[in-house]
Amino acid sequence: MSIPAAPAEPFAIASTVLTLFEELHDQVRREIEGLDDDGLNWVPDAGANAVATIVTHIVGSEVETLRCVAGVTGARDRASEFVGSRRYRADILGELRTADALIENVRSEIDAHRLQTVLALPTLPPEERRTGLTWLVGNYGHAREHVGHIQLTKQLYLSGSPEPSTGGAHGGRGTRQKG
Repeated sequence: MSIPAAPAEPFAIASTVLTLFEELHDQVRREIEGLDDDGLNWVPDAGANAVATIVTHIVGSEVETLRCVAGVTGARDRASEFVGSRRYRADILGELRTADALIENVRSEIDAHRLQTVLALPTLPPEERRTGLTWLVGNYGHAREHVGHIQLTKQLYLSGSPEPSTGGAHGGRGTRQKG
């Protein structure tokens, strides 16, 4: 793991967490370098997800959390994040740019009060209430786990793993053309 960058405002918790999300986006961009559209959409096995799907899910979850903690209305269709349609590098990079822009847009809204506010995320049961800080830190941890999934999927794809799938998210088994 690289050393985290210094937050824009030292000792400001929200700034620190938001800076970590920005760094995570940069790491995802580095991870997908060298993967063509086939590599971004490759699924190692039934029940697994393509790198493109994982990035879409990371961003969808993050955006929901950031908006909710900032008090900004938004809607998320979580199920659509796992639909196995083919995605392109430009789509994925666009999602990351959108997430970067959202961080900048909500940075001034996420203050100490919002971090202490107890709330429920829209896609979870209403009784599942946590502080804004808990949701942000939990979401960051969730995203870091998925960066590991991206790394492993990329390694399997680049290694020419036997009998990989060429389907979308949750696709079936198949054979990747080696060239």
